[in-house]
Amino acid sequence: MYADLHLHSTCSDGTDAPLELIELAKTNNVRVISITDHDSVGAYKILRNERIPEDIELITGIEISVEGNHKMIHILGYYIDIFDRRLECLLTKMSIEKTESTQLNFENAVSKGVFSYEWERVLELNPSQPRIVGVHVVKAMETDGCNVPGMDIWDMFRKYFLPTSMDYICASTVGAYEAIDAIKAADGVSVLAHPGFLGDDNIVFDLISRGLQGLEVYHRVHSEEETAKYLHIAKKEKLYITGGTDWHGKNNAGDMAHIGICGLTDENYEILKLKQNGRFKSK
Repeated sequence: MYADLHLHSTCSDGTDAPLELIELAKTNNVRVISITDHDSVGAYKILRNERIPEDIELITGIEISVEGNHKMIHILGYYIDIFDRRLECLLTKMSIEKTESTQLNFENAVSKGVFSYEWERVLELNPSQPRIVGVHVVKAMETDGCNVPGMDIWDMFRKYFLPTSMDYICASTVGAYEAIDAIKAADGVSVLAHPGFLGDDNIVFDLISRGLQGLEVYHRVHSEEETAKYLHIAKKEKLYITGGTDWHGKNNAGDMAHIGICGLTDENYEILKLKQNGRFKSK
């Protein structure tokens, strides 16, 4: 695969450090990557002090995760200025809100007797995370060998920590329009991640009307029919076409052998031709 534009590091909910993702790209012959951590550009601030191999191109990226009406909407941003003040303020706000929301749902599950665990322990095991989400709760509980009576721990995660569940309490205030605007303000390109996951193309077209610039056509959750549909929409609406594995390392859902199993096959996609002089540079 030529480009994998959807990778997560330890700066959000992946298990590979930013530099490890660079090495994985080399190992798997992926030429261009983007680390698109949830609501964080921390990976790029780490990589500024590292030497990136010349045969790996790195496009700055982010995945802004918003929720509402029991839907998860993820807006990818490419070529962003990682030091943009408006984006920084939004991410700070979102980190606080996401952690508060996770604690709210954590305490809701505890109050219902779903499991017995301490929120302070979650924080203790994630000292460098500014944004605590359900994955961090599960990984902390697994570290301590904490089981959920009568339920698989990841089923508990889906029931109490995913916005798509009716048992989830939504407390976040940032919406998709705000995410698109923040990416634009940071001189970036906004792309809807895995649109097939939404199950509602009315949302897709609404976001396009509000300035969305691209669709992640190639993603592992998409069926062949969905891939063809979103490819058609992207071409018809003159949107950028992107793709990636949505790699989370050992936190991957299902069987994913390595990065680069999904993405862009060659250099001819327009998203790869943008801002050649604005690609990420380290020391």
